[in-house]
This record gives sequence, C-alpha cells and structure tokens, in this order.
Amino acid sequence: MIIEVMAAFLTAISFGVLFNIKGKRLIAAGIGGGLSWFIYKFCLSYTGVESSSYFMAAICFSIYCEICARVCKTPATTLTVCCLIPLVPGYGIYNTMYEFLIGDYLKAIEYGIDTLVIAGSLALGIIFISTIFRNFKFHKILENIVNGIKNINSKDKTLKIYE
Repeated sequence: MIIEVMAAFLTAISFGVLFNIKGKRLIAAGIGGGLSWFIYKFCLSYTGVESSSYFMAAICFSIYCEICARVCKTPATTLTVCCLIPLVPGYGIYNTMYEFLIGDYLKAIEYGIDTLVIAGSLALGIIFISTIFRNFKFHKILENIVNGIKNINSKDKTLKIYE
C-alpha cells in the first residue's frame, strides 16, 4: 500500500504541475493525493464497500484541502482537483465503453452504474464538506488559529533577540 500511496502522491503532484501550482501548494496537493488514496484503501480493506470508501476518502481530502487552502491562502478548488485525480474512476469508464463496443450491453450498464455511484460518492463528499465550511464559517476559526500560532512564533523570535 505504501507504493500505491507514493504513486498517488506523484500523480497529484504531476497534475499540480500541469495546473501551474507552485511551491508549498504543490507539496500540499501531493500530500492530499496520497492521503486520499490511503483513506480509500484503508476504508476498502476495513469495510469492503467501494462506494462508502470513496465517500470517506472524499470527505477526508476535502477537509484537508479546506484547511490547506486557508493556511496556504489559495483556492480550495485547486487543491481539491489535484487530490481528486487519483480517485477518478477511469478504469470503470474504460470498462463501460469497452463492453458497449463489443456488444455486451448488460455488463456495460453494470459497469456504468458502478462508475456513476463512485463519481456520485466523490461529488457528494466534496460538496458536503465545502458546504459545511462555507456555512459554519470554519475558515474564520482556522484563520484565527493559524494567526495565533504565527503570533506565538513571532513573539518567541523577538523574545530570543532581546534576551
């Protein structure tokens, strides 16, 4: 699983480079991609249900992206897209189209429904967290915490200078 998480990290970073994300934001996007894949695989091994595993992964990386967006002062959408990329059900879409092309329509519909359920789980997880963060003003609380930590660190540095 470590290799898969590292591959998800590199995938998220690669898409971050493609989207012209730089510096600490790029590292945050990569960590989010690795986190999203880790949570997915962990929940899948624990529950065995794919759709709920995708939903839990979407919730976790959405919370991570909202927090990192406030800390890095960047839109959460840029981080969310990079974290979402490792979870996109591309293989399900491929199988759906392949089965349609060879004429096995029942199997194609089965793959298509599974793919739509996965995509819906991802979308609902992202929307759920985005709505909560925007409605309950968690970003103001997080900004106060981050500013408080920065103030404490800056006070410590000034105290050491004068000592």
